Amino acid sequence: MHPGDGVNGRDLIARVLRGERVDRVPRAVFGGGLWSYRQTGLTIAALREDPVRFGDRLAALWAGIDTDIVFLGSGLNSFPAEALGGELDVRGGQAPLLKFPIIQSAEDARALDTIDLESSPHTLALVEMIAQVRMRLPDRYLCVTSWGPFSWGMILCAWSLLQEKATADRAFLGAVCDLGVRLSGALIGRLAARNLVDGVSIADGAVTLIDDECYREIVLPRERRLFGLAGGMGLTRFLHQCGKIASQIPFYPETGADVVSVDAGVPIGEVYQRYRGRVVTAGNVDVVAVVRGGDAASIRENVAACVSAVADPRAGYILMPSCDLPADTPPANVAAFLACADRF
Repeated sequence: MHPGDGVNGRDLIARVLRGERVDRVPRAVFGGGLWSYRQTGLTIAALREDPVRFGDRLAALWAGIDTDIVFLGSGLNSFPAEALGGELDVRGGQAPLLKFPIIQSAEDARALDTIDLESSPHTLALVEMIAQVRMRLPDRYLCVTSWGPFSWGMILCAWSLLQEKATADRAFLGAVCDLGVRLSGALIGRLAARNLVDGVSIADGAVTLIDDECYREIVLPRERRLFGLAGGMGLTRFLHQCGKIASQIPFYPETGADVVSVDAGVPIGEVYQRYRGRVVTAGNVDVVAVVRGGDAASIRENVAACVSAVADPRAGYILMPSCDLPADTPPANVAAFLACADRF
Protein backbone atom coordinates (compact mmCIF):
# COMPACT_ATOMS: atom_id res chain seq x y z
CA MET A 1 0.00 0.00 0.00
CA HIS A 2 0.95 3.63 -0.40
CA PRO A 3 2.96 4.99 2.54
CA GLY A 4 1.31 7.63 4.67
CA ASP A 5 -2.35 7.40 3.67
CA GLY A 6 -2.89 3.74 2.77
CA VAL A 7 -3.91 4.62 -0.80
CA ASN A 8 -2.82 2.40 -3.67
CA GLY A 9 -1.21 4.92 -6.01
CA ARG A 10 -1.49 2.64 -9.02
CA ASP A 11 -5.24 2.34 -8.61
CA LEU A 12 -5.62 6.06 -7.89
CA ILE A 13 -3.88 7.13 -11.11
CA ALA A 14 -5.85 4.56 -13.10
CA ARG A 15 -9.05 6.11 -11.77
CA VAL A 16 -7.90 9.61 -12.69
CA LEU A 17 -7.16 8.42 -16.21
CA ARG A 18 -10.65 6.92 -16.46
CA GLY A 19 -12.06 10.36 -15.73
CA GLU A 20 -13.18 9.61 -12.18
CA ARG A 21 -13.12 12.10 -9.34
CA VAL A 22 -10.81 10.73 -6.64
CA ASP A 23 -10.61 11.09 -2.86
CA ARG A 24 -7.46 13.21 -2.73
CA VAL A 25 -5.25 15.19 -5.08
CA PRO A 26 -3.01 12.76 -7.02
CA ARG A 27 0.70 13.54 -6.61
CA ALA A 28 3.99 12.60 -8.16
CA VAL A 29 7.62 13.57 -8.34
CA PHE A 30 8.38 13.99 -12.02
CA GLY A 31 11.54 12.24 -13.22
CA GLY A 32 13.87 12.10 -10.27
CA GLY A 33 16.25 9.59 -11.82
CA LEU A 34 19.54 11.31 -11.05
CA TRP A 35 18.11 12.43 -7.70
CA SER A 36 17.22 8.87 -6.74
CA TYR A 37 20.64 7.55 -7.77
CA ARG A 38 22.28 10.13 -5.54
CA GLN A 39 19.99 9.28 -2.63
CA THR A 40 20.80 5.58 -2.90
CA GLY A 41 24.51 5.99 -3.57
CA LEU A 42 24.13 4.36 -6.98
CA THR A 43 26.07 5.28 -10.09
CA ILE A 44 24.78 4.94 -13.62
CA ALA A 45 27.72 2.67 -14.42
CA ALA A 46 26.52 0.28 -11.69
CA LEU A 47 23.25 -0.34 -13.54
CA ARG A 48 24.88 -2.42 -16.25
CA GLU A 49 26.93 -4.35 -13.68
CA ASP A 50 23.98 -5.46 -11.55
CA PRO A 51 20.52 -4.28 -12.66
CA VAL A 52 18.70 -6.37 -10.06
CA ARG A 53 20.60 -4.83 -7.17
CA PHE A 54 20.11 -1.40 -8.76
CA GLY A 55 16.37 -2.02 -8.96
CA ASP A 56 16.22 -3.24 -5.37
CA ARG A 57 17.90 -0.09 -4.09
CA LEU A 58 15.61 2.17 -6.11
CA ALA A 59 12.50 0.27 -5.03
CA ALA A 60 13.50 0.58 -1.39
CA LEU A 61 13.86 4.34 -1.80
CA TRP A 62 10.60 4.94 -3.68
CA ALA A 63 8.69 2.63 -1.32
CA GLY A 64 9.16 5.24 1.40
CA ILE A 65 8.18 8.25 -0.72
CA ASP A 66 4.55 9.34 -1.10
CA THR A 67 4.52 9.54 -4.88
CA ASP A 68 1.71 7.84 -6.81
CA ILE A 69 3.85 7.54 -9.95
CA VAL A 70 7.46 6.40 -10.24
CA PHE A 71 9.22 7.51 -13.43
CA LEU A 72 11.91 4.96 -14.24
CA GLY A 73 14.78 5.54 -16.63
CA SER A 74 14.80 9.27 -16.04
CA GLY A 75 18.28 10.52 -16.91
CA LEU A 76 18.90 7.40 -18.99
CA ASN A 77 16.76 8.30 -22.01
CA SER A 78 19.68 8.14 -24.43
CA PHE A 79 20.50 4.48 -23.77
CA PRO A 80 18.75 3.05 -26.90
CA ALA A 81 21.06 5.11 -29.17
CA GLU A 82 23.69 2.52 -28.31
CA ALA A 83 21.78 0.14 -30.58
CA LEU A 84 22.64 2.44 -33.51
CA GLY A 85 26.35 2.25 -32.80
CA GLY A 86 26.37 5.38 -30.69
CA GLU A 87 28.97 5.46 -27.92
CA LEU A 88 27.52 6.58 -24.61
CA ASP A 89 29.41 8.95 -22.35
CA VAL A 90 28.65 7.36 -18.97
CA ARG A 91 30.45 9.17 -16.21
CA GLY A 92 29.78 10.61 -12.78
CA GLY A 93 26.26 11.68 -11.95
CA GLN A 94 25.48 13.23 -15.33
CA ALA A 95 22.80 11.98 -17.71
CA PRO A 96 24.61 9.99 -20.44
CA LEU A 97 24.74 11.53 -23.91
CA LEU A 98 26.58 10.40 -27.02
CA LYS A 99 30.29 11.07 -27.27
CA PHE A 100 29.80 12.17 -30.86
CA PRO A 101 26.81 12.64 -33.22
CA ILE A 102 26.00 9.74 -35.51
CA ILE A 103 23.49 11.24 -37.97
CA GLN A 104 24.75 13.57 -40.69
CA SER A 105 22.10 13.14 -43.38
CA ALA A 106 18.55 11.99 -43.97
CA GLU A 107 20.00 8.89 -45.62
CA ASP A 108 21.86 8.05 -42.40
CA ALA A 109 18.60 8.17 -40.46
CA ARG A 110 16.56 6.20 -43.00
CA ALA A 111 19.18 3.46 -43.22
CA LEU A 112 18.68 2.69 -39.52
CA ASP A 113 15.26 1.22 -40.12
CA THR A 114 15.57 -1.63 -37.61
CA ILE A 115 16.39 -1.12 -33.95
CA ASP A 116 17.98 -4.16 -32.31
CA LEU A 117 18.14 -3.52 -28.58
CA GLU A 118 20.25 -6.63 -28.16
CA SER A 119 23.04 -4.33 -29.34
CA SER A 120 22.47 -2.02 -26.38
CA PRO A 121 23.63 -3.65 -23.14
CA HIS A 122 22.73 -0.52 -21.19
CA THR A 123 19.12 -0.69 -22.41
CA LEU A 124 18.90 -4.39 -21.59
CA ALA A 125 20.11 -3.62 -18.08
CA LEU A 126 17.55 -0.83 -17.79
CA VAL A 127 14.76 -3.25 -18.68
CA GLU A 128 15.90 -5.73 -16.02
CA MET A 129 16.12 -2.95 -13.44
CA ILE A 130 12.54 -1.92 -14.24
CA ALA A 131 11.44 -5.55 -13.93
CA GLN A 132 12.86 -5.64 -10.43
CA VAL A 133 11.14 -2.40 -9.41
CA ARG A 134 7.84 -3.68 -10.85
CA MET A 135 8.09 -6.77 -8.68
CA ARG A 136 8.92 -4.76 -5.57
CA LEU A 137 6.39 -1.93 -6.08
CA PRO A 138 3.13 -3.45 -7.31
CA ASP A 139 1.17 -0.53 -5.80
CA ARG A 140 2.80 2.27 -7.81
CA TYR A 141 2.03 3.50 -11.29
CA LEU A 142 5.27 2.89 -13.18
CA CYS A 143 6.21 4.96 -16.22
CA VAL A 144 9.32 4.56 -18.32
CA THR A 145 10.79 7.79 -19.64
CA SER A 146 12.06 8.30 -23.17
CA TRP A 147 12.86 11.10 -25.59
CA GLY A 148 10.36 12.52 -28.00
CA PRO A 149 11.12 12.55 -31.75
CA PHE A 150 12.73 16.00 -31.93
CA SER A 151 14.67 15.61 -28.69
CA TRP A 152 16.13 12.42 -30.15
CA GLY A 153 17.33 14.58 -33.02
CA MET A 154 19.29 16.71 -30.58
CA ILE A 155 20.90 13.55 -29.16
CA LEU A 156 21.78 12.00 -32.51
CA CYS A 157 22.83 15.12 -34.48
CA ALA A 158 25.06 18.09 -33.94
CA TRP A 159 22.80 20.94 -32.80
CA SER A 160 24.16 23.31 -35.43
CA LEU A 161 23.20 20.84 -38.16
CA LEU A 162 19.75 20.16 -36.71
CA GLN A 163 19.10 23.87 -36.30
CA GLU A 164 20.05 24.54 -39.93
CA LYS A 165 17.97 21.65 -41.27
CA ALA A 166 14.92 22.62 -39.23
CA THR A 167 14.53 25.70 -41.39
CA ALA A 168 16.07 24.58 -44.68
CA ASP A 169 15.48 20.82 -45.01
CA ARG A 170 12.23 19.51 -43.57
CA ALA A 171 12.84 16.08 -45.14
CA PHE A 172 15.97 15.72 -43.02
CA LEU A 173 14.09 16.73 -39.89
CA GLY A 174 11.30 14.27 -40.67
CA ALA A 175 13.74 11.41 -41.20
CA VAL A 176 15.52 12.11 -37.92
CA CYS A 177 12.22 12.33 -36.04
CA ASP A 178 11.10 9.05 -37.63
CA LEU A 179 14.25 7.45 -36.27
CA GLY A 180 13.42 8.87 -32.85
CA VAL A 181 10.01 7.20 -33.02
CA ARG A 182 11.68 3.88 -33.82
CA LEU A 183 14.12 4.22 -30.93
CA SER A 184 11.53 5.03 -28.28
CA GLY A 185 9.13 2.53 -29.80
CA ALA A 186 11.69 -0.26 -29.48
CA LEU A 187 12.17 0.41 -25.77
CA ILE A 188 8.44 0.73 -25.13
CA GLY A 189 7.73 -2.48 -27.03
CA ARG A 190 10.22 -4.51 -25.02
CA LEU A 191 8.75 -3.32 -21.73
CA ALA A 192 5.13 -3.71 -22.83
CA ALA A 193 5.78 -7.29 -23.98
CA ARG A 194 6.62 -8.17 -20.37
CA ASN A 195 3.92 -5.97 -18.77
CA LEU A 196 6.57 -4.11 -16.77
CA VAL A 197 5.18 -0.57 -16.92
CA ASP A 198 1.81 1.12 -16.87
CA GLY A 199 2.79 4.05 -19.04
CA VAL A 200 5.44 5.89 -20.99
CA SER A 201 6.52 9.46 -20.38
CA ILE A 202 7.85 11.24 -23.45
CA ALA A 203 9.91 14.38 -22.98
CA ASP A 204 10.10 16.53 -26.10
CA GLY A 205 10.65 20.01 -24.69
CA ALA A 206 13.35 20.66 -27.27
CA VAL A 207 10.56 21.44 -29.75
CA THR A 208 10.28 24.90 -28.19
CA LEU A 209 13.55 25.67 -30.00
CA ILE A 210 11.83 25.49 -33.39
CA ASP A 211 8.95 27.55 -34.73
CA ASP A 212 5.38 26.48 -34.14
CA GLU A 213 4.71 25.75 -37.81
CA CYS A 214 7.65 23.37 -37.99
CA TYR A 215 6.55 21.69 -34.77
CA ARG A 216 2.97 21.21 -35.95
CA GLU A 217 3.82 20.06 -39.48
CA ILE A 218 6.86 17.84 -38.82
CA VAL A 219 7.22 16.88 -35.17
CA LEU A 220 3.67 16.64 -33.87
CA PRO A 221 2.63 13.90 -36.36
CA ARG A 222 5.65 11.86 -35.22
CA GLU A 223 4.71 12.36 -31.56
CA ARG A 224 1.21 11.20 -32.48
CA ARG A 225 2.65 8.12 -34.19
CA LEU A 226 4.77 7.27 -31.15
CA PHE A 227 1.81 7.65 -28.82
CA GLY A 228 -0.26 5.55 -31.19
CA LEU A 229 2.28 2.76 -30.83
CA ALA A 230 2.23 3.07 -27.04
CA GLY A 231 -1.55 3.12 -26.91
CA GLY A 232 -1.70 0.02 -29.08
CA MET A 233 0.44 -1.71 -26.46
CA GLY A 234 -1.99 -0.76 -23.71
CA LEU A 235 0.20 1.94 -22.17
CA THR A 236 -0.83 5.33 -20.84
CA ARG A 237 0.83 8.22 -22.71
CA PHE A 238 2.43 11.06 -20.72
CA LEU A 239 3.83 14.07 -22.60
CA HIS A 240 6.18 16.38 -20.75
CA GLN A 241 6.93 19.76 -22.31
CA CYS A 242 9.20 22.39 -20.81
CA GLY A 243 10.73 25.67 -21.86
CA LYS A 244 8.83 28.45 -23.66
CA ILE A 245 5.71 26.40 -24.25
CA ALA A 246 2.98 29.07 -24.12
CA SER A 247 2.37 29.26 -27.87
CA GLN A 248 2.38 25.46 -28.25
CA ILE A 249 -0.05 24.73 -25.42
CA PRO A 250 -3.05 24.37 -27.80
CA PHE A 251 -1.25 21.69 -29.83
CA TYR A 252 -0.31 19.18 -27.13
CA PRO A 253 -3.64 17.34 -26.85
CA GLU A 254 -3.35 16.64 -30.59
CA THR A 255 -0.38 14.34 -29.89
CA GLY A 256 -2.61 11.60 -28.50
CA ALA A 257 -1.24 12.01 -24.97
CA ASP A 258 -3.43 10.99 -22.05
CA VAL A 259 -1.57 13.28 -19.64
CA VAL A 260 0.24 16.54 -20.45
CA SER A 261 2.80 17.73 -17.91
CA VAL A 262 3.59 21.43 -18.31
CA ASP A 263 6.45 23.58 -17.15
CA ALA A 264 6.19 26.64 -14.93
CA GLY A 265 5.57 29.91 -16.73
CA VAL A 266 2.09 29.09 -18.04
CA PRO A 267 -1.12 29.64 -16.00
CA ILE A 268 -2.06 26.15 -14.83
CA GLY A 269 -5.71 27.09 -14.29
CA GLU A 270 -6.11 28.21 -17.89
CA VAL A 271 -4.30 25.12 -19.20
CA TYR A 272 -6.56 22.89 -17.08
CA GLN A 273 -9.69 24.56 -18.43
CA ARG A 274 -8.45 24.22 -22.01
CA TYR A 275 -7.58 20.52 -21.57
CA ARG A 276 -10.43 19.45 -19.31
CA GLY A 277 -12.31 16.49 -20.71
CA ARG A 278 -9.57 15.86 -23.28
CA VAL A 279 -6.40 15.06 -21.34
CA VAL A 280 -5.25 15.04 -17.72
CA THR A 281 -3.23 18.13 -16.79
CA ALA A 282 -0.11 17.80 -14.62
CA GLY A 283 2.34 20.29 -13.12
CA ASN A 284 3.46 23.05 -12.78
CA VAL A 285 5.10 24.00 -9.44
CA ASP A 286 8.54 25.52 -10.14
CA VAL A 287 10.95 22.66 -9.50
CA VAL A 288 14.08 24.80 -9.21
CA ALA A 289 13.00 27.88 -7.26
CA VAL A 290 10.37 26.15 -5.11
CA VAL A 291 10.83 22.37 -4.79
CA ARG A 292 14.61 22.48 -4.79
CA GLY A 293 15.26 25.98 -3.46
CA GLY A 294 12.35 26.67 -1.13
CA ASP A 295 11.56 25.77 2.45
CA ALA A 296 8.50 23.95 3.77
CA ALA A 297 6.47 27.16 4.10
CA SER A 298 7.22 28.45 0.59
CA ILE A 299 6.55 25.01 -0.88
CA ARG A 300 3.12 24.92 0.80
CA GLU A 301 2.38 28.46 -0.39
CA ASN A 302 3.32 27.77 -4.01
CA VAL A 303 1.54 24.42 -4.15
CA ALA A 304 -1.58 26.04 -2.69
CA ALA A 305 -1.47 28.73 -5.38
CA CYS A 306 -1.06 26.12 -8.10
CA VAL A 307 -3.77 23.75 -6.89
CA SER A 308 -6.19 26.55 -6.06
CA ALA A 309 -5.99 27.73 -9.68
CA VAL A 310 -7.31 24.35 -10.87
CA ALA A 311 -11.10 24.20 -10.94
CA ASP A 312 -11.30 20.63 -9.59
CA PRO A 313 -7.88 19.25 -8.59
CA ARG A 314 -9.37 15.86 -7.74
CA ALA A 315 -10.49 15.29 -11.32
CA GLY A 316 -8.26 15.38 -14.39
CA TYR A 317 -5.23 16.77 -12.57
CA ILE A 318 -1.99 15.46 -11.04
CA LEU A 319 0.14 17.62 -8.77
CA MET A 320 3.71 17.49 -10.08
CA PRO A 321 6.76 19.75 -10.27
CA SER A 322 7.34 21.73 -13.44
CA CYS A 323 10.20 19.52 -14.66
CA ASP A 324 12.68 16.81 -13.66
CA LEU A 325 13.75 16.88 -10.03
CA PRO A 326 17.30 18.30 -9.71
CA ALA A 327 19.78 15.81 -8.30
CA ASP A 328 20.64 18.04 -5.34
CA THR A 329 17.08 18.64 -4.15
CA PRO A 330 16.86 18.17 -0.35
CA PRO A 331 14.83 15.03 0.50
CA ALA A 332 12.87 17.01 3.09
CA ASN A 333 11.68 19.33 0.31
CA VAL A 334 10.49 16.38 -1.74
CA ALA A 335 8.53 15.06 1.23
CA ALA A 336 7.09 18.51 1.93
CA PHE A 337 5.98 18.92 -1.69
CA LEU A 338 4.21 15.57 -1.83
CA ALA A 339 2.58 16.05 1.57
CA CYS A 340 0.84 19.17 0.23
CA ALA A 341 -1.58 16.95 -1.71
CA ASP A 342 -3.18 15.94 1.60
CA ARG A 343 -4.10 19.58 2.34
CA PHE A 344 -6.83 19.78 -0.32
